[in-house]
Amino acid sequence: MTPDGIVMYQVNTAPGQTTISRFENHAQRLSTGRVSCVVGEVDSSRLRLHDNEIPIDIVMVSGAEDIENVDRPWTFNGPDDKPYTWQILFRSPVLFVSDNAPVPLARYRQAKLGIISRSRRAFLEIFPAGINVIDFIVVTFVSYAKHHWLNEPHHESNPSAI
Repeated sequence: MTPDGIVMYQVNTAPGQTTISRFENHAQRLSTGRVSCVVGEVDSSRLRLHDNEIPIDIVMVSGAEDIENVDRPWTFNGPDDKPYTWQILFRSPVLFVSDNAPVPLARYRQAKLGIISRSRRAFLEIFPAGINVIDFIVVTFVSYAKHHWLNEPHHESNPSAI
């Protein structure tokens, strides 16, 4: 969602597969308004990023199959063959790319009820280093969230959580 409250991505889950779509504005086509295009698909065994007409399958390196230790880092190789890691830091998932030193790309900020501090909705914060790979970040976050949160024994299966 943009700061103006406009939805940028939509996640649709059908039995066995989750599809992530991005909404785009087309200035040339004022009559059509916003157009939805699929940027990725997630199922139980693969993550597919749709980039420039050629789907890219992302291979998980470690952590995805470990249900008992849900705080374990989730490492995978991206389309650029660099290692990426979703890791829990201070109870929030953070995505790092590991070139020479780990560089944070994004962080999921959980919702707050507003009892002690101001209330806020949950959101995915994209850092400046991740601006050029936003679709990649969103698709891998949805996959991470499905594997991490839906495998927790105490977590309810709530579509708004992913």
